[in-house]
Amino acid sequence: MRKFQTNATNLKHQLSWKFNGHLKKKGISGVIKVDYEQKTLSIEVQMPQDASNRAVRDTRGLSGGERSFSTLCFALALHEMTESPFRAMDEFDVFMDAVSRKISMDTLIDFAEAQGSQWILITPHDTSLVKAGNRVKKMQMAAPRS
Repeated sequence: MRKFQTNATNLKHQLSWKFNGHLKKKGISGVIKVDYEQKTLSIEVQMPQDASNRAVRDTRGLSGGERSFSTLCFALALHEMTESPFRAMDEFDVFMDAVSRKISMDTLIDFAEAQGSQWILITPHDTSLVKAGNRVKKMQMAAPRS
């Protein structure tokens, strides 16, 4: 039982550390708190422009783009801790501005290439800034007919 508790503690610290590492790409900091006894997980995010130095404990206090980016960082932290031959994300960039979308797309592509797994990323937004390559294939659906 002691070994399980040690591993559980290490995993929650690792998850929070990875989450914060992804957030830092946009100058944000954050922490994930896991309480195994209460069976809760809480996410706290602090935006760089927040002069009060208080973390946002309720993600409803974030803008839509900030919430989307934070959610993406949480998902990537989880993905780093699990193995899978392929993964898919749909509309991961919803509500993001162009800068956040670019950072998110670059982060996802770098992550996918480093992990060696195949990813399917679905977005209704422009992907012209994403460079096709040996490991990156882009497809775009035709616009719907009126």
